[in-house]
Amino acid sequence: MATTDNGIYPQLQPYLLSRKNFYQILYSLFLEPNDEESLFHLGRLANFGDLKEFHEGGRILASFFEQLNSKEKVYMEKEEYLRLFIGPGTIVAPPWESYFRSKERLLFEEWTLQIRALYHQFGLQFIRESNEPDDHLLLELEFMIYLLDLTLSASDTVKIQELISIQIDFLTEHLTIWIPDFCKRVIEYTNSRLYLGAAMLLEDFLNFDLTSLLEVKEALVNV
Repeated sequence: MATTDNGIYPQLQPYLLSRKNFYQILYSLFLEPNDEESLFHLGRLANFGDLKEFHEGGRILASFFEQLNSKEKVYMEKEEYLRLFIGPGTIVAPPWESYFRSKERLLFEEWTLQIRALYHQFGLQFIRESNEPDDHLLLELEFMIYLLDLTLSASDTVKIQELISIQIDFLTEHLTIWIPDFCKRVIEYTNSRLYLGAAMLLEDFLNFDLTSLLEVKEALVNV
């Protein structure tokens, strides 16, 4: 792994890896639970027990995974996932940025195009770009993971600063604007401890991540 000449990168690497790991966990929490083993694996991978002492969402998730012991429970969570995020029928918590930022609750609005342009800037394109909105929760989380990978592979301080600034802008102009309303809706309308805990964790982590990134950006400027 390349490092900066002044040793800044080795100090940042654990922090960046920790952030990437957490975004991957959040991404996995909002994936459709297609089988029992995928949820069991997530519970082992994430080790939510480390969070339960200081975060309510972490406590709820730790309790959920400790008691996950049957295919029937996984099936119930899959049904709830469909009810909340996919349908059929009225979608309870639409996972698209445009829905929450449009006064008319429409998709494919200006924020979708902003997100699409940002993906294109990095040579990325949603495979179903013409048919589905690009501003889906999972795509935006995946994009943040992609930015983190770029930051981890950057070899100079200037590039790291640039990528951190892009992540800050992405949080301030997109994720932290619409995710609170999305999470509020999930929390209000679900009885699932999986999605209750996931929504609580998602909102709080994004706020924490933005604060920590701003501190890192200031520290890099002052080096």
